[in-house]
Amino acid sequence: MAYLDIWMFNSKPRMKVFLCYFLIFITFFIFSDVMVYLYTKSLYQPMTSYEIVSQTPEITVTEAKASTASGNVKGTVKNNTNEKLVTQYLKFEFYTERNVQTGIKYLQLNNLEPNAEQNYEIGFHYDNVNSVKISVVGKEEIENATEEQLKEEPIYGPSGFIGGVISGKIF
Repeated sequence: MAYLDIWMFNSKPRMKVFLCYFLIFITFFIFSDVMVYLYTKSLYQPMTSYEIVSQTPEITVTEAKASTASGNVKGTVKNNTNEKLVTQYLKFEFYTERNVQTGIKYLQLNNLEPNAEQNYEIGFHYDNVNSVKISVVGKEEIENATEEQLKEEPIYGPSGFIGGVISGKIF
């Protein structure tokens, strides 16, 4: 009997135990991933109150959601003029339920050709946002804006939340 025969002898039960632990780990991982996804999805409630002030360019909102601490607004901008939009910005003013302004964000329109359409997506980290007011402003108003108002914040969804937890940036 050789030395390695002892270690190879009757290895089938060990493989079964290993596979059992592996399946338990995979099942727990999938279960926890689904639960975190459902929990973070339940935090965001749709914002039904938004106001679009500008008629040119044409602004539409496809999705606006907010939680108690953050949210996002998605939509499209269509240039319905005969001129190229170069120095135009979208201005997002965020309000609470009692019409108290919690913050302002600016998003630059990227050289929008006539009859062209551009998607936009902006994230915000303001407390208790209930409504948003969207308008188009020129470069003159941007000169007075702070760096935080011009900064494009990433949109946190379930995958961003999980990545933040894993990297330790949220907790």
